[in-house]
Parts: sequence; C-alpha cells; structure tokens
Amino acid sequence: MFQITNYRLKFKKLISVHHLALLICIFLFPANTFAAEKLELTLSEAINMSLRENLSLAGERINPKIAEADIKFRKGEFDPNIDLKATESYKKSSSPSLLTGTEERTANGDISLGGKVNTGTTYELKWANERSKSNSPYLTTNPYYTSALVLTMTQPLLKGIGKEVQESNLNVAKNNYEASRLSLDDKSIGIIADTARAYWDLAFARYDFEVAELSLKLAQNLLAEAKAKIDAGLLAPVEIFKAEAEASLREESLLKAKKLVFDMADRLRVVMNMKDWQAELIPIEKTPIPTDIQPVEKATDTAFNNRKDYKQASIEYKNKEILRKYFDNQKYPDLNLIGSAGLNGLNGAYDNTLDRLGSRDYYSWQFGLSLRIPIGNSAAEGNYLKAMHDEEKSGITLKILEQKITAEVRETWRTVQLASETISATKKTRTAAEKRFEAEKGRFKVGMATLNDVLKFQEEYAKALSSEKRAEVDYAKATVELERIKGTLGQW
Repeated sequence: MFQITNYRLKFKKLISVHHLALLICIFLFPANTFAAEKLELTLSEAINMSLRENLSLAGERINPKIAEADIKFRKGEFDPNIDLKATESYKKSSSPSLLTGTEERTANGDISLGGKVNTGTTYELKWANERSKSNSPYLTTNPYYTSALVLTMTQPLLKGIGKEVQESNLNVAKNNYEASRLSLDDKSIGIIADTARAYWDLAFARYDFEVAELSLKLAQNLLAEAKAKIDAGLLAPVEIFKAEAEASLREESLLKAKKLVFDMADRLRVVMNMKDWQAELIPIEKTPIPTDIQPVEKATDTAFNNRKDYKQASIEYKNKEILRKYFDNQKYPDLNLIGSAGLNGLNGAYDNTLDRLGSRDYYSWQFGLSLRIPIGNSAAEGNYLKAMHDEEKSGITLKILEQKITAEVRETWRTVQLASETISATKKTRTAAEKRFEAEKGRFKVGMATLNDVLKFQEEYAKALSSEKRAEVDYAKATVELERIKGTLGQW
C-alpha cells in the first residue's frame, strides 16, 4: 500500500510539473495567437515578396549601376576635346638696332580639336590665328595677320600600340559590370533558396503541430478509456497514472511544436522583410512529387554553364589576363611615329589671309620618330610580375571552384535521390504503424493488450506521420538546393 501511495505521489508531482509548464506556455502563447489575421502563401508569392522587399538585395542592385558608371568613365579616355584660346600681349623694350621695333602688340585666337582613338593614335587639328603690329619701320605689312591649319598625329609603335592595350581598362570595367550583374543574380538565387527553405520549414512545423495535437487527443481518449476500465474493474488503478503522465508529456510536446511554428514563421518573415509580425502565415503549397532527375554528369555540366559564382571567377581570371597583357606591353620602349601637315597664310587683311590659307600654296609638313628608353625599367617589370602572379593565382582559384562545384553537385544529387527514396519508405512505415496502432487499440478494448502497448503504438504512429512529412519536406528542400547548386534556381 505504501509503495502504491508513493508511486501515486511521484506521478502527481510529474503531472503537476507538466501542468505548470502548460500554464506558463499558455500565458506566453495565448489561445487567440493562431486566431490572428490569416495570410495564405504559395511558394512563389513568398519568393516574390522576398525579392521585392529584401534589404540586402536592394543594396546589391546598386552595384551594377556603379559598374556601369565606371564603363562610362573609361570610355571618356577616347572622348575628343575642343580647346579654345584667345590672348593679347604687348611688349615695349629697348632695341640695339634701328632695324627692329621697340613696341609690339600681338593678338592670338586658336581653336583645336584633339583626342585619342582606341588604337593609341593621338591627334590634334589646330586652327591658329594671329594679328601682329609693331613700330618697326622695316615691316612691309603692318599690321599683318597669319592663319595656320595644322593636323598633328602621333602613333605608338611599341608601348601602347593596339586596341587590346588601349582598351584594357575599358574591357576590365565591362567585365566588372557583367560580374556585378552576376553577383546580383547570385544574391537573388540565395534569397530564393533561403525563402524556400524557410517556407518548407514552416510548412513542416505546422504539420508537426497537427500531429502533436492528434497525439495528445489519442492520449486523452486512451485516458478516458482507461478510467472507464478501472471503474469497471477491468484495469488496475495504477495504470491511470501511466495514461495521465503520457497525456501530460504530449501536452508539453504540443506546446513545443506550437513554439516551433512561431519560430519558423518569424524566420520566414525576416527573409521576406515582412512588417506584419502578427498575421498567421499559412503555407498552402503542396510538396513536390518525386520525379526522375537528370544524370549527375549532366547536372554538373549545367552547373558550370549556369553557376553565377563560377562565371564571376571566370571573369576575374579574364581581367587578370587583360592586365597581365597590358603590363607586359608597358615594358617596351616608348617608340612613336610623329607626323604633321598644315596650311598657312599671311596678309595685311584677315580676309586675304584666309584666302591664301585656302589656296594651299603655302604649307608645311613634318614626319619623324621619337624614342624613349627607360633605364632599369624596374617599375614596369614589377607591375608585370605582379599581374602575372595574380593571373596564376586566379587560375588556381578557378580550378578549386571547379572541384568544389563538382563535389557539391554530386553530393546534393545523392541527397535528392535519398530524399526521394525516403518518401516511399516513410509512406510504408506510416501505413504499417497505423495498422499496428489500430490493431493494438482493438486488442486493448477486449483486454488482450496492455496500456503500455497502446501508448507505444500511438507514439510510433505519430512519429511515422511526422517522419513521412519530414521526408516530403526534405525532398522539397533538397530539390531547391540542387537547383541552387546548379545555378538554375529561379528559372522555373
């Protein structure tokens, strides 16, 4: 009798502890918490909201604009310039000869168009005009006007020659723009994956909450049945404590499941940057049905063709190659071909000066070479060596990424295969657990099974239901991960 009483007290303490926990959780999670405004969400709706509202993605969208501005800046290197110049000067000085004047006034007006083309050629077309007046008695024309139209061009022959060298910075800027767009796409894919994972986690949490509710209801029904059997003298009174303790444990499990629903909903809200923290989020998307997936080799090829980080790494390698070629060219001597040709005219009247300029009777030309050889050339050699090693390092990084992508695809591909097979296995397990539970419940009614047996099979049935849903959600998340790894997520 003492043992039974002691046993009763232990169970009462256990039950009272669980009831206390239940009361605390009820206070923390009011009954009307799930009665808030309901917001049913499909997966695509959740993803669209994430892409539209995500703050980090909003910042990432600015980077292509910055890179595009850099392209415009680099193109400016080949923009022509128009220069205008007007001056007037006066000079009065002593003269050692009667042949030269002591006073001279000069006015100049020049306009020129100059710039550089992408082959490295620099050009300047200059129209220079001058009016001179002096008190020299020996000038036959005073004042007189001069006008000259001269085209000057300089073409690099070694250092700086060619479109590839001249457009190095521009090509790097264009590649950086493409890389920034890829980075934006990669960020978007990451957000889509995060949203999908949070969505399916919430879907599972809500289903698991329903399973916990069912498990509690089964325990409560069994408790009522056990009381009836005890009252009828068909069951020992001590069995009631097992049923009560199990019901209390399942109440606790239900509260934990409810908390998990809130946690997963908040996680989804954070990903979607949702301002409403009260609405009840209800995922209504059905988990995907397992289908055949492409062979792992084809999946790997797809990843190399679509992975944004791989394309970014390839672009980075191209940039390093461009810079290495540029700095290799900068080691050469500065040899330039220089040429100029022009027309000129002079007269006491400006109109006549222009007529003489247009007659092409008076002209000038000049052609030649200029050579500048740096002694030592340490700066150019150092820049080239640095660029060469940067290219080498970038190539190694690209190969490491190729290995990583191959391994990720293979591992994730196997995960999808396993998840697909697990769904089939858990369906069979759930069916068997349900049949065992129903059979054991019937045997308990006729006194052929113990209370412990029924509780055991109840628990196994609840776990089987949860495991089946977990397998379906794991498959959904695995397919999302495989598409992310392949770089095709978001193309559906």
